[in-house]
Amino acid sequence: MEKGKSGSSFMNGLFMGVLVGIGLSIAITVFITNGKSPFVSKDTNGACIEIQGAKPEGEVAADNAIQDQPTKFDFYNILPNNDKDISDREATQALKNPASIPQKEVYFYQVGAFNSDKDADNTKAKLALLGFEAVVLTAPSQNNEVDHKVRVGPLTDDAQIMKTKNDLIKNGFKPILVRATLNNTNN
Repeated sequence: MEKGKSGSSFMNGLFMGVLVGIGLSIAITVFITNGKSPFVSKDTNGACIEIQGAKPEGEVAADNAIQDQPTKFDFYNILPNNDKDISDREATQALKNPASIPQKEVYFYQVGAFNSDKDADNTKAKLALLGFEAVVLTAPSQNNEVDHKVRVGPLTDDAQIMKTKNDLIKNGFKPILVRATLNNTNN
């Protein structure tokens, strides 16, 4: 047995196997894609067609009823009629006497107080991932350090306060209710 003949028959077999494999893969691809080339640009005309009959008749009627309702507020007519001129004397008197300014009470839940701002930011991020709007307040503490307080809020009505408390407790926080009074200058 000669070495040259044996080596060349092996190479011939290998070459034929590769060719048969390539041919089979092309045949399978053509069969699967039905002869359409994936490299040809596809015509997208008509690709964004809305189907009108997708909604049940009740929903369509409700949508039409909502669209037919007049708007409750016509800002172009309402806003000019609410202009109130305030004299300089009234403005300075209101600033001197803060009790005359209407005040609004809002509530916050304090979720934590941290020495490190990184810990406070991490807690704020966890609360944000849970869907809470949190604020970090920085205030000096009694022992000349800085406290970073994480608060959720503002909350205005009782139902919102109770729901937020239950959700915070459910997620492993120990909330403390804090009341804040805001000057309401919008009235």
